[in-house]
Amino acid sequence: MVEQNEPAAPAAESTQVAMVALPPGICRRCVRAVSRRVSDLPGVVSLEFDADAGVLRVGGEVDPAALRRAGSADCPAGADC
Repeated sequence: MVEQNEPAAPAAESTQVAMVALPPGICRRCVRAVSRRVSDLPGVVSLEFDADAGVLRVGGEVDPAALRRAGSADCPAGADC
């Protein structure tokens, strides 16, 4: 006998959103570096950078400590940031 489960709720309805504050005036290179590190974390479903608010919105179930570590970045451009 095969049981059929009802379809799961759409991911958008059950996705948690966390925000990572980025330093004011962060350069594009830094945003890309932080985005790459954050997107590699387990549980990340989506990323959205809001330049006006200076935050990176992360959708999914992500470990907050890992998210903080990935969001704290030294600029790869160094003093040229």
